[in-house]
Amino acid sequence: MTKKILASILLLFTTTAIILAQDIAVKSIKTKKYNPYTNLVVWPDEFNPEKAKWYVYNEIEINAKPEVVWDILIDAKKWHTFYSGVQSPVAFMDTTASTLRNGLKFKLHTMGLKLEPEMKEFVPNERMAWEVRRGNLTGYHAWVIVPTANGCRLITPEAQNGFLTFMQKVFQPNKLLKLHDTWLKLIKARAENI
Repeated sequence: MTKKILASILLLFTTTAIILAQDIAVKSIKTKKYNPYTNLVVWPDEFNPEKAKWYVYNEIEINAKPEVVWDILIDAKKWHTFYSGVQSPVAFMDTTASTLRNGLKFKLHTMGLKLEPEMKEFVPNERMAWEVRRGNLTGYHAWVIVPTANGCRLITPEAQNGFLTFMQKVFQPNKLLKLHDTWLKLIKARAENI
């Protein structure tokens, strides 16, 4: 082989390795399978993923401090500005609140549904979760931040029950999983660019 061909092959392998490394850096975990051995959420019994009708789990590595990610999460009134899964500005029932907090109820428009979640768990820089009750749908959506050497892991699982859950499983089996994956990637991008 000539030096030119070897140089071209080396360049191809190097470029491929760089592209793969970048792709790995933004990959996330998404699954509908619950693993009780790695669970970090304190689930209310009704929403225990081993009993719930629907479960999704998403996770991503973020090269930013947990505090930076937390500030993005609790600033719910800005979610619609960077994430299309939130279809209109979040409104807090307590108009004096500026960010999410324990016990706060808020209005959330997502997946074509107008919901009124209530914050059920709130540990700053570590975890938060809300519960939704809307006719034929009940759900529990959690966020967990796990510190790492380079920043943190952001985890967001959700468990649901009700007739709308059944409809989602049949007609849109991957929509919520994909929306949460997009949300995590957008939070990652914001956190790493602050």
